[in-house]
Amino acid sequence: MSRRRRVLIAVAVATVLLGGGTVVARGWAHRHARTFSAPGDPADASCARCHGKDAPVKVAANARPTPFDLAVSPDGRRAFVVCPPQQRVLIVDVDDREVVGEIRPGGTPGSVAVSPDGARVAVTVVDTHEVVVADAGGGKVRARHATGTEPHGVVFDATGGRLFVANAGSDDVSVLDLAGRVPAVRRPAGHEPYAVARSPDGATVAVVSRRADVGPMDAPPACEVTLLDGTTGVVRRRVMLPSCHMAEAVAFSGDGARVLVPAIEARNLVPILQVDRGWVMAGVLASVDVATGAVALLPLTEPMRGFADPAGLALTADGRRALVLSGGTDEVALVDAEALRAAEGEAAADAPRRLTLALRYVRGRAPLRSNPRAIARAGDRFVVTERLADAIAILDADGKVVARLELDRSPPDALRRGEQVFHDARAAFQGHFACRSCHPGAHTDGLTYDFEIDGVGRDVVLNRSLRGVSGTEPFKWTGTNATIEKQCGPRFAMVLSRADVFEEEALRALVGWLHSLPPPPPRPGAGQVADVDGKARERGQRLFERAVRKDGKPIPPAGRCVTCHVLPHGTTGQKADVGTKGPRDGTGLFDIPHLTGIATKAPYLHDARAATLEEIWTLPGVLDQHGVVTDLSKADLNDLIEYLRGL
Repeated sequence: MSRRRRVLIAVAVATVLLGGGTVVARGWAHRHARTFSAPGDPADASCARCHGKDAPVKVAANARPTPFDLAVSPDGRRAFVVCPPQQRVLIVDVDDREVVGEIRPGGTPGSVAVSPDGARVAVTVVDTHEVVVADAGGGKVRARHATGTEPHGVVFDATGGRLFVANAGSDDVSVLDLAGRVPAVRRPAGHEPYAVARSPDGATVAVVSRRADVGPMDAPPACEVTLLDGTTGVVRRRVMLPSCHMAEAVAFSGDGARVLVPAIEARNLVPILQVDRGWVMAGVLASVDVATGAVALLPLTEPMRGFADPAGLALTADGRRALVLSGGTDEVALVDAEALRAAEGEAAADAPRRLTLALRYVRGRAPLRSNPRAIARAGDRFVVTERLADAIAILDADGKVVARLELDRSPPDALRRGEQVFHDARAAFQGHFACRSCHPGAHTDGLTYDFEIDGVGRDVVLNRSLRGVSGTEPFKWTGTNATIEKQCGPRFAMVLSRADVFEEEALRALVGWLHSLPPPPPRPGAGQVADVDGKARERGQRLFERAVRKDGKPIPPAGRCVTCHVLPHGTTGQKADVGTKGPRDGTGLFDIPHLTGIATKAPYLHDARAATLEEIWTLPGVLDQHGVVTDLSKADLNDLIEYLRGL
């Protein structure tokens, strides 16, 4: 480290210690700032909410590293570790277990990949919607390339000349020629494509989607594995993983014949009754045959022992063992690849799930620290990010921790403790799921659930986002829980976890963390029709606030949007009947949902019957019960929707 850099760091530290807890950054942070957030987890705040357009950005001085994703150089000597809250990628010497450099991508990094020759590093930048290419040695950024919305996973092709980028916000994959000889293309993928892997021979690239594609309310969800040509980027095959969601990692088998995907198998269409049998949520390892698209879902959840929130996975050099992380039970599972293959015939996608099957190929589990997220092989060792412990663990092939690099030794504060509780599945019976299992990034999984407390087969309701919930009481679609404490305390224990209520300190920390969450930011381009008409939002706002129809007749208060959806949250905290009662509902009175971040909360209505915002008013039989809209043209409705998308 140069003397000049040491001096700058010392000045920054002194500013924090003597001047009140924030460092004012006027350089790159001001130019590129959007929101400070960890991929898959809530943003700390939108800069524009607190600062004027030209004001300096205040970066929280106590932002913890929170290591998320990582990649390892081909020689296994260096790890590149994504630390989203600090907006940097650490360069770590694996042998010496020390940070030797960093990459500053100019925004919130999402994922990272190393070129086949080890000379370059690609980093996706979630909030600026681009990927940067930097030197692997010194971390200097050499190029920037535009991607789709909210890019996450990234991988180089076999030559190092192209990048494949999974764009979670725009549901597609960018294929980028780094030399600029071929125009960039974008291929449609599943819902929220998240992770990318290249086959050993470079012929195929696999992309997995984190969220499920959701059809009719009574149809099982399924998330997509998209297989692309590793050279041209042409889509070769789309494979659906039935009843699966939260697929956040992918790897090829040693021979490249199969794609392995850890995921959650959600049994959301059956009553929430048999937690102990995995009939609510179970960790699975999906095996996809590249040649045929055949799918086998192999349980990682064992009898009486959950494997919540499967996260990263990596294989040994010989391909005979896979190490799979559980972000909810803080473990790594050791999976015998040959035994796994032998069990596939009994674990077809449409076969009943037998948890005893896991005993054939799961050879053991080893403990890790809070919320392990990513794993990569470094020679005969493995490097793991322990996200909420602010540490990097180095494992041997048996999952034993042989070394650990502490990135932050300070004790967790109340907010970090609450975040740890949110991600910890050990509060649920047998560790089958955590709060985060249904609320990725404290958001929503978009699935409907049947809670038998309302009657089996009755009142099937959509899971709701937790982001921006402070001040939007009461909770539940029927508004029966007055506080978050009740919602996450007694109700969670009785209806979901089937275990003891959170201890008082844990519940208090959890509630405090939930209250700290801002709403999701609007999608880029919200408020513009086809990214061209910048006046759409203004026209939509007038429609949202109107009190008369287009013919001049007054609209009754009950038919005005602003009567029920009062800003800033977009709710009055009351219940209303807008004609959406279904045949399985016990009431037509539902809690008025808040509107902040609504563009990211599809599907809509209490039972998810509306796949898009437009369908809220265009489904059969709606008419003017949910706000007066029958006098609006298609263009008017587009304007109204664009206004809502910008909230």
